[in-house]
Amino acid sequence: MNKTCGQKERVSKLLLLYASDAEEVDSLSFGSVGVVLGLKFTRTGDTLVSTRGSAESSLPEIVPPPAVMSASIIPQSHSDLEPVQEALEALSRTDPSVRHEAQEGQLLIHGLGALHLEIVEDRLRNEWNARFEVGQRRVSYRECVGSGVQASLDTWSKEIGGKKVDVTIDLEVRPAQEDEPGDPMWDGNIVLGTDGKPLPSPDSFPNSDSPLAFLVRGLSSALSSSPHTSLALSRVHLQVKGFSERKDAPPSVLASAAAYLLRHRLLDSGPGPVMEPYMNLKVSVTEETLGKVVKDLTEHGGEVLDLGSNTITGGLDSDSIEVYPLDGVYVPPEWLSPSSTPGKFSGKGGPSLRRSAYAVVPLSRMLDYSTRLRALSGGHGTFEMSAAGFREVSSTRRLEILKEIGRA
Repeated sequence: MNKTCGQKERVSKLLLLYASDAEEVDSLSFGSVGVVLGLKFTRTGDTLVSTRGSAESSLPEIVPPPAVMSASIIPQSHSDLEPVQEALEALSRTDPSVRHEAQEGQLLIHGLGALHLEIVEDRLRNEWNARFEVGQRRVSYRECVGSGVQASLDTWSKEIGGKKVDVTIDLEVRPAQEDEPGDPMWDGNIVLGTDGKPLPSPDSFPNSDSPLAFLVRGLSSALSSSPHTSLALSRVHLQVKGFSERKDAPPSVLASAAAYLLRHRLLDSGPGPVMEPYMNLKVSVTEETLGKVVKDLTEHGGEVLDLGSNTITGGLDSDSIEVYPLDGVYVPPEWLSPSSTPGKFSGKGGPSLRRSAYAVVPLSRMLDYSTRLRALSGGHGTFEMSAAGFREVSSTRRLEILKEIGRA
């Protein structure tokens, strides 16, 4: 039993791995690295228990960071479409940080950066032999909900099999407050059920065939694409107050009804603020080129937070200079090599002072930063980046983003 998604699995074989060799076994002990054949619904991070066991709990889910870059996947022919989709499904099961969707007639894949997308592309070609082309990589922007949302009772009607089907869903939609943390499994949105508790995401819903599970899929579909800009929505506070449908209607109609009603509500609210991903950046360069680097960061929308020194230099006696840790490094005694003692370099030939700049920068302006930094620092600069989340942009930058995605 997969306790994470509530699905029963049938295991056909257990294999214990020894390097490139595999041995079929009857059980896998604690800490074993093995292969479980026959799983259909299980993904990385799920918990499997025996159906005869008494375990009722599961380990915490793996919550991947939000995707910050996307690219389109274009099958080389119509016959390649299904194999590519199957490869994407298999890949997303092994790598929870990969997300894919069909939007406006094309397949989109979302990842954690340019290098991550390159790894995904390589795995699709080499492991699944998929035949496709990759479109231009783009930064994944987000849109917030507008301020014109009003709570009301909505009804969706459609004729199915010659019978009119009415579905009523009471949704309360509003922008999330600053002190309300978003749910990473819902891409920063807050989705609550009738009891006010968070609803599981579609991929981890306990009972995938229940009416509420179909309703959740519809909500997720609507939140993945804004009716104004086609951007994914974030910082939306959504609560399902109640829902009802005809008893003889299939529960799958709840997915269509929820998606339609939520999109209609978002459309009435008007366009909201646009957010773009930011990165924490640390740049280490020589003191001579620090000014050029700081100027480049500010010209590209970055905010410099701090400047610091991190290595020693010749001719400086300042006690505030931090040196590299010497643990595990052999340093000759002073009588043997006086110049090897930290802080006693002399002459113009000694090492120059390296400085570090700490900044927060928009990811969209840093895609070619490796090339820019080499030119600015003469090839001696290094940098490190980590995700800093999404931030709202100014009206001027918002217009630039909408022009970039063809929505202005």
